[in-house]
Amino acid sequence: MPRPTLAQKRDFVAKAFCPRALVLSTPAIADACAVNNCSTFADLLAPFGQDVSTQITIQDGQGAPYFLDKLNIKFTTDFKIEKRSTHSRTEIDDLVHTSVLDSDQTNVPFLTEHGVDPSALSSDTSVWAPWYTLFRQQWMTTMQPSEHESFMHPVACVLVASGSEDDPVGALRTLQAHAAVNRVQTQGFSGANVLFYYVLVHDGRDPGVLQTIDHTFDQVRRAFGQNSSLLKINSNTDLIDADTSEQSKISSIWANTLSTTQPLDPHPDSVFGSMLNMRDVTALRDTVKQMMVRGIVPHMQYMIRVLSDQTANQRRGITGRLFSAGRRYFGTAAKASNTLTGVDGDTYFRYDSAEAQMRKLADYSFMLKDFRFAQSVYQVARRDFQSEKAWKCYAGAQEMVGVCKLMLEVHATRAEFDSNFEDAVTMYLHKTHAPCQHLAIRCIIIYYELLKHHKLYSFAPTTLLRVPNSSGALRAMACEQAAYAFLKFPNRPELRKFSFYAMLAAQEYQRAGIASLAHRCLRMVRLSLGATLATDESESSEKPVNDKSLDGSGTSRALASSNWSSIDSYINHELGTQCMAAQDYDHALQYFMALMGSDQIPPKLQSKYLQELLQLYLESSDKLDLESEKELAAGLDGAQNKRVELSVPTIDARMTRVIMSPDLEGEDGVLEWRNGGPAPSALVNGSADHRCSVGESVAVLLVVKNPLTIGITLNGFTLDCHFDAALDAKATNGDESESPAFAITTVDTVVLEGGQTSMVTVTITTHCAGRLTIRGATYLLCDILPTYKTLKMPGKRLNDTMEQRVTPTYSADTQLGFQVDASFPRLEAVLEDFPDTLMSGSMQRALIRLTNRTQQSCQSIMLWLSHPSFFDVASPQLVDTDEASAELAESQSMYVYSDNVEATSEVLAANVLRDCSMFVLAGPAIASDGSAAGTECGVKSHALIPVETLGPGESLLVPVWIRGDRVGAHTLSMAIGASTTQSTRALTTGCKMRTRKFEIDLVVTPSLRVNAFVRPSVQNPHERILGIEIENVQSGLDIQLVQSTFTSGHYELLPLRTGTTPRVVQIGSKQTVNLMYKARPRARDVQAQPEQFTISALQQYIFAKDKPTAVPAPIRLVHSNAVLGHQGIDSTHSSLQAYIARSQAHRRRTMLRNAYPLIPEKFHSALFPLYETFGIDFVLFWSETGGKGRM
Repeated sequence: MPRPTLAQKRDFVAKAFCPRALVLSTPAIADACAVNNCSTFADLLAPFGQDVSTQITIQDGQGAPYFLDKLNIKFTTDFKIEKRSTHSRTEIDDLVHTSVLDSDQTNVPFLTEHGVDPSALSSDTSVWAPWYTLFRQQWMTTMQPSEHESFMHPVACVLVASGSEDDPVGALRTLQAHAAVNRVQTQGFSGANVLFYYVLVHDGRDPGVLQTIDHTFDQVRRAFGQNSSLLKINSNTDLIDADTSEQSKISSIWANTLSTTQPLDPHPDSVFGSMLNMRDVTALRDTVKQMMVRGIVPHMQYMIRVLSDQTANQRRGITGRLFSAGRRYFGTAAKASNTLTGVDGDTYFRYDSAEAQMRKLADYSFMLKDFRFAQSVYQVARRDFQSEKAWKCYAGAQEMVGVCKLMLEVHATRAEFDSNFEDAVTMYLHKTHAPCQHLAIRCIIIYYELLKHHKLYSFAPTTLLRVPNSSGALRAMACEQAAYAFLKFPNRPELRKFSFYAMLAAQEYQRAGIASLAHRCLRMVRLSLGATLATDESESSEKPVNDKSLDGSGTSRALASSNWSSIDSYINHELGTQCMAAQDYDHALQYFMALMGSDQIPPKLQSKYLQELLQLYLESSDKLDLESEKELAAGLDGAQNKRVELSVPTIDARMTRVIMSPDLEGEDGVLEWRNGGPAPSALVNGSADHRCSVGESVAVLLVVKNPLTIGITLNGFTLDCHFDAALDAKATNGDESESPAFAITTVDTVVLEGGQTSMVTVTITTHCAGRLTIRGATYLLCDILPTYKTLKMPGKRLNDTMEQRVTPTYSADTQLGFQVDASFPRLEAVLEDFPDTLMSGSMQRALIRLTNRTQQSCQSIMLWLSHPSFFDVASPQLVDTDEASAELAESQSMYVYSDNVEATSEVLAANVLRDCSMFVLAGPAIASDGSAAGTECGVKSHALIPVETLGPGESLLVPVWIRGDRVGAHTLSMAIGASTTQSTRALTTGCKMRTRKFEIDLVVTPSLRVNAFVRPSVQNPHERILGIEIENVQSGLDIQLVQSTFTSGHYELLPLRTGTTPRVVQIGSKQTVNLMYKARPRARDVQAQPEQFTISALQQYIFAKDKPTAVPAPIRLVHSNAVLGHQGIDSTHSSLQAYIARSQAHRRRTMLRNAYPLIPEKFHSALFPLYETFGIDFVLFWSETGGKGRM
């Protein structure tokens, strides 16, 4: 990088606040730029916007002429005012890190072993620290537009079109309506007064357009005026060799510009302008100059004259202010507020207000280098900003007042400009709505550069130390520059102050993790005070690991904490260091391991101690023998003796969980099943030992916590296990040990930040029966130190004797593990097509696919449902292919449609109130009392027919119909139990089955609202009139009624008037339909009435010693059907009838449970029947218009 001069420091400020132009181009232009390795046309123009030779005479704000020799302009491709997040310490550190890359970090040219080199002090400080120059340039490049100033706002929009386009004029008009242009006009300071400049580009690769390009440019000029230019590029169609001097010179134009504007963006070996020749370069430079001389500068001059006239009253001085104050306090009309709230929450002024116009006037004058007039306008504007408490605007005005003072070639006193910058930085950091750290740092950088321009180094340290302490590496860089400033004092260098600030910089660099610069600063301190340093300290300073001065082991540690843990850590560290120096690695390792046990150590020291521990192991690892290394790599028994056991990280064995078949859905466990409806529950004797089947994967979940405040990594994390094979497995395998009994996965990397708790999962797959014990965990700490962690379950607290209750006594610790049983079932359950949303009454078919993954047949498979009224389970069937599964699924149907549905039919139905929440899918079918399911007086009581067994590898498909029984959000629970023995017979006493539980979330939306009423008949006192009101609550959905079915033991129901009900009843959205029926009694045997059974059973339950066990006799039910559609539904179909009976049983059991809470549920079936004689059950079948039936 070339050495900067004093003039370049002043130009740095002028370039930072130069005009900007928004460049928009058509796709054809983008292609013309891409061949030259430029992504946009703005990048193509960027090199020629620096130091544009204007050579014109213009007028200042007072009308006096002055000569403008050169000016800078920056080109951008977009304009947005966005909320800028405060730079975090990590972001600033990363930016400084990037600036440090590829820089000479060891050279200290101004210091020697004998002190300061006077000849080197004449050089600029940028040579001493080139990373600061890179950071300074990158920071200014990342500045974004803000509402309080107009520097980053475009003053012109450059619209570029290609001459090869069909309609260049139309393309330019399209660019005028671009969103970026709209943002400039609505959000920018320029507003509607923004200048439009038009460029027509002729691409030399298209020779056919050359004849018409002049005519096309005339059209553009007639359409848009004199602010137009014609540019011819890509004339190098012969592709000059890249090695030629001309091509290298052309490419260096863009490379040098990128190294200045984007110093941290890598551009290795990039070749720019391969299609350009020197004539094209000259044309580009002339186009930018013409744009500045004919367009932008006259436009800014015109805006300065207009704004000067508009804001003349505001700048009149005390008379104008008194007049304005009198109008403010004595005027009658209320003035509208000119303030708005910006994206950062700060107050700024409307762009058409007088305050904003003055800021714009000052900014434009500053950009045209009229610093004196700009200073006067800034001073007037800041008073208005302060009175309105627009602190961000006030800080910006104060900053620019100080900049204008230092940009003038006069020697001002410190009081004239230092207060401006101090006030600006304070306002940016503390008075704005959100701290404007980026603006405060910009202000400090500009102030520091101007101080160097005027050689006012005595003011620089105070300025640089205004950088916030939370800025990390930037604070270190500021302290380093402040140290350099003390060497540049005019009389003599201040070495002691230089050493003090260099030490501060070293500490800040060390905190930021830039060890190289920290070491360099410490070496500068040693060189500046070299006469007082001892020889041993000079040697140790070359090794940062053992250098106590790098972390301030004396003062910093004493200030960090005053308790005993810090003193203990200090002693362990010193002893470990001494043992390591003496090559006593065994004791040194013990001392450094003890350092890891305290969480009171500051993070910086923790990181240092951990690094030294790892370094110690690396230095002592060659002492281990080869056999130990092999055992560590293979994880053999006894390998834990070769590993160290640290307290970092901590693994709580009580939080460890063992999960069987983690790849399957649902929650797995061994539960106790009982008949009668209760959900499968945990075993009475507590949590039994974990069990799994042979070949099953078991997931071990360990909770790993990092007690330190620094991040660590665990590499190759796995478990140390021991396996005891069962006797039958040993007899089968004999003494062969080629095939391992189990396999354990390894977690490659576990990253734990400071204080973080993480879950680590290790999978174990067993291959034979036996007992597996988990003894501990093994891993490499930070991929270096082999570590072992013992896992034991702490014993329970004993309270049996008085001594145990007085003195805390615990049982022996137990180890984690599980039993591998060859006869243990492993059933894979997959839920298919289960809906998450249904309409009330709607039914949808789903499937449960069960697959036996063991070598044993499943003799018993049970299904439990928490909401039986939501489900209907059909008979399961064995399937062997997907085609068979699909055929089975399609063959199952809930409804059987018929054209000849009987109006009245009688059915002999079982009247036993059984539990309907449990189903047998495999094994002997049972009833709720544990007896075999069959017939009762010729009445079939169960429609579900289970399979006998489920063999190894076989699949069982269970069709399930899901119905939206109740409106609302429901969580439906389902449990599937399996056993390799016939356990269904023992359900009355309880049996253990391996169970997998599922939870299904279902939302039921309303469909129909049904209200019913009953009144006596006027014509016949024994008859009743039943009225049903049906309302369609759906929006935009027509519902067609299919059939109404009434079930009663005493009444038959007929339409009130035959022939009045239409053949097809359709209910529109938000409409209501009334149906009227007549309930006519039928003769019944009084001795068989269910009510008499209930009276007798209750008498026996209350007064007799023996509780009732008999069940009600079957009841003859009358099904009254009224077809309301084209086809009816057979309500006596087995599947439909079984589901209706189960739903009725579930509702009745729920009602009895709430009505008689003192009667145990196990007696409900012996006390109450399923149907009552005089009750009427109503079922309404409906469908969407043209859809399937619903209920």
